[in-house]
Amino acid sequence: MTTNGGTPTSSFGWRNTSFRNALGKWGEGVLSLLFPPSCVLCDRPCEGLEPVCPDCAAQLPQLEGPRCYICQEELTDPSLDLCAICGTRQRGFDLARALGPYDSGWGTLIRELKFNKEPAIARFLASKLAEYVQREKPFENIDIITYVPMTEADRRARGFNQAQMLTRGLGRKLGLPVRKLLAKARQTKAQVDLPASERRKNLRGAFEVVTSGQGAVLIVDDIFTTGSTVDECARALKIGGYARVYVLTVARA
Repeated sequence: MTTNGGTPTSSFGWRNTSFRNALGKWGEGVLSLLFPPSCVLCDRPCEGLEPVCPDCAAQLPQLEGPRCYICQEELTDPSLDLCAICGTRQRGFDLARALGPYDSGWGTLIRELKFNKEPAIARFLASKLAEYVQREKPFENIDIITYVPMTEADRRARGFNQAQMLTRGLGRKLGLPVRKLLAKARQTKAQVDLPASERRKNLRGAFEVVTSGQGAVLIVDDIFTTGSTVDECARALKIGGYARVYVLTVARA
């Protein structure tokens, strides 16, 4: 299985074909018996329809060491509870949490989802997000779940919005409503191509609320790097009337 957008090389790749879509769930079950899919992380055979074997799933790491209470940035001084950004600037979001570090199996799974469009990985990651929320209870009562939007041009180019896929799965697992609350109002440069100092400027005013409301919102995305994207999304939501905004991502870079 490639991680750079190329053609899948493991037997898991059949799930992404139009043939698989035509067969439906019954046909997918038959195919999984005849051609057992391989684990995305170790390439060993998987059981049933899971994209990750039990051993690799158990070894996916959590974030370790002293972390900022608000955004989970790693702290060099364990006596502190906030990072330099959260300690000196008002964040748009109230709290941000991630399942684990991007430089691990979490990052591999995200790349497989984004570049190889593996829907089974979205289901697996949504389940892990739900397990984390139910086990750790990191947020106060959540009223609604939403996701980081893409421009229509970006969505057409990729074919889907991975944050939206994760959000839908999470909402089903938690029994919470999922709504599109935000829109990306303008095209921006890719954040990965910009230094941290330019990322906030690049996204300033890029998001707008399409549905105002009240209560607590959980924003879902795949990666938290500097937090500029979810920060701007959260600011827009608070302008739209929402009292509290939390952030949940698969990985933290």
